[in-house]
Amino acid sequence: MPQPKKVVQFLPLPPAIALFCLLAASSLHADYGGIALVDDLRQTAEKAKKKQAPILLMVSQHHCEFCELMKQEVLHPMQLSGDYEDQVVMREVMIDPGEMVTNFEGKREPASDFADRYGVFVTPTLLFLDTDGREAAERILGINTIDFLLFYIEDAIETATPNPSR
Repeated sequence: MPQPKKVVQFLPLPPAIALFCLLAASSLHADYGGIALVDDLRQTAEKAKKKQAPILLMVSQHHCEFCELMKQEVLHPMQLSGDYEDQVVMREVMIDPGEMVTNFEGKREPASDFADRYGVFVTPTLLFLDTDGREAAERILGINTIDFLLFYIEDAIETATPNPSR
């Protein structure tokens, strides 16, 4: 004789609890790791000025597997460690068609035009900028060897950090 099937019934959640669960899950994801996408570089520059820190701007594209590798293996762990919180302001700019950014001068423009002015032709590219948008350390193009990448990034952050005694 066949066994009767068990029926599992899910009760609907009240809308307030469902909303809370969604918001909690999204904030947890944001905290776990995700470099903030930049929309307005002037706001990013203000934050960097307050910290007296350089801006690490990752230029990337959707579906760029090396960009994902850079984020997962190097930049996300840097953020999660908390060791760089006061040393650098990390942001990401996507340069795919249709992506827009407000540049350091306050002008809204296609992100690809912004990247073109910096001569970016490879993604990922890490730019180390001062609060006026000038390159303050040597950029990092692509991924050569992941093992030494953190060393090069830390060196660039140190080079780009404003020094009031200079």
